[in-house]
Amino acid sequence: MAASSATADAAELKQQQLALLLAPPSAAATAAYYARLTDEGTPGHGRVTVGRAAHGKGLFAARDFVQGDRVLVEPPLIGMQQEANRGDALVCGECFRYVGSVEHQIARRLLHEAGNGADEEEGGGGGGRGGGGDGMDVDMEHIVDPAFLRMLLRGEARLPGSESFPMPACRRCPGGCAREVYCSQRCEANAWDSHEKYLCGGGDGGGGGSGPGSRAGGTHAACAFLDHAKETNDIFILAGKLLIRVAVAADAALAAAVVSTAGKEPEESPGGPAALAALAAAWEPVAMGHKAVWWLAVSRPEDVARGPEEDAFRRSMRDIAAESLALLAATAAAPSERYPGLFSLDVFAQVIGMFELNNLEIAVASPTEDYFLAVDDLADGTVEKAAVERVTGPLLDALDTGYCAPCEGTGFFALQSCMNSDCDPNVAPLKDDGDRDGACVLVAKRDIRAGEELTMCYVDEAADVGTRRAELADYGFTCACVRCVREAAGEGQQRRGTKTK
Repeated sequence: MAASSATADAAELKQQQLALLLAPPSAAATAAYYARLTDEGTPGHGRVTVGRAAHGKGLFAARDFVQGDRVLVEPPLIGMQQEANRGDALVCGECFRYVGSVEHQIARRLLHEAGNGADEEEGGGGGGRGGGGDGMDVDMEHIVDPAFLRMLLRGEARLPGSESFPMPACRRCPGGCAREVYCSQRCEANAWDSHEKYLCGGGDGGGGGSGPGSRAGGTHAACAFLDHAKETNDIFILAGKLLIRVAVAADAALAAAVVSTAGKEPEESPGGPAALAALAAAWEPVAMGHKAVWWLAVSRPEDVARGPEEDAFRRSMRDIAAESLALLAATAAAPSERYPGLFSLDVFAQVIGMFELNNLEIAVASPTEDYFLAVDDLADGTVEKAAVERVTGPLLDALDTGYCAPCEGTGFFALQSCMNSDCDPNVAPLKDDGDRDGACVLVAKRDIRAGEELTMCYVDEAADVGTRRAELADYGFTCACVRCVREAAGEGQQRRGTKTK
C-alpha cells in the first residue's frame, strides 16, 4: 500500500508541475517580465521594448537609431558551443570568450586535427573534430614539428608578437573533465553550480572521474547522455542544461522562501504552494519563449513522403528525444525526482522546439585570425616580417583556410527571440573587433524611428524567394513579408537605399 501511495503521489506531483509548466503566461505576467528586462541597468534599457505585433510578440525601438548604430547587445539566457566546433576553438563554457593564448589555440587545433590527443596536456575543451589517431600525418609532420607544437601548447615557446593578443587564463572544470574550460572563477562557479555538476564527465572525461562531478549524478550517466546527444542531435545538450538550471534555480527559490519564513519549512509537500511558486519563478524566462513540440514543428524533409512515411519520421524523432531524456534523468537523478513534470517528455519536447524556433547563432571571432592578419600587415620586404614569417608561415600553411575559424554555437536570447522575421529587415546581427564573448549584437541596417518594430531575417536574405520561404517553413510559417509577396509575384522589390531587384 505504501508503494502504491507513493506512486500516486508522484503522479499527482508530475501533473501539478505539468499544469504549471505548460500553461501559457498571462498578458500581465508577460508585460511585467519584459518590463524588468528593459528596466534601468539592463541591456535593453532605453533601447528596446517588447509589445504586441502583427504576429504575436515583437521587439520595438525605444528611441531613434541611425544606420550603423548598435540597437541591442544582449548576453544569451543559455547557450552552448557546437560539438563540431570544439576542436576549432577553445572557449569559456559559460561566456564563450577564447581562453589560453594564441600559441595554445594554434597548437591545440593542429594536434587535434592530427589525432595527437592534445587534451591530455592542455586539460580542457575536448570533443569536436580531433580523433584518436596514432600521430600526426606525414604531410603535416613536414610542415610543423609535433614537438614544437607541444612546446607551444605547454607555454614553453612563444610566437613573435603574440603578446598583443592576450586571452584569459584557461581554468579547468572543477570536476576534472577535459570537456569544459572557463575564463574566470565567476564563470566556472556559475556553470558548475547551475548545471555542470550534473553534466561533468569526471576526471578522465569518459566516465571514471573521481572529482566533484561524481557527486552529482554519476559520471557514467553524464557521459552516456552527452555521447547520445553528439551521435543524434547536440541540441539535446542545451535542453538538458536548461532543465537542470531551472531545477537548481527552483531549489534556490524555495530555500529563499524558507529563509523568509524564519527558517520554518513553508510546507511539507513538494507540490504545495511554495514549491510550485519556486518552480514557476525559475521557469518564468522559459515560459515566455515561443514553443512547439519539436517533432511536430520541424517541417517535413523533401525526401520524406506525406502519410505513413512522415508519421514514421516524426515517431523516430520522438523516440530519440525520449532516449535522451531518460539519459538526462539518470545523470540528474535528484532534480528529476523532485521535478518529474519538468523532466517529462512533454516539457523536453517543448524546450527543444523553442530552441529550434528561436535560437540565434553564437559567433565569436578568433584571436588567432587577428594574429595572422597582424603578421600579414607588417611592412613587406622588411627583416622583421621575414623573421616572423619563418616561424608563423608553416603554422599558417598547416591551418590552411581554417586559420580564421571562429567559435560557433547556438543560444537563446530573451529579448532578441521576440523579434519577428522580415526579408527586408531593419537590423542584423553584426559584431566588430571589440566583441569577444557570446553576446548578440544587433546593428541598425538603416535609420529606425522610435516605436518602429525591429525585424531581422531568420535566413539568408540574399537567397531567392523560393529558397527563403522553404527555409522559413522550418519556423512554422510561410513568409508573407512585402518583399516575399512582391518577388513571388515576379515584381521585384524596391529595396531601401538600392535599385529595384
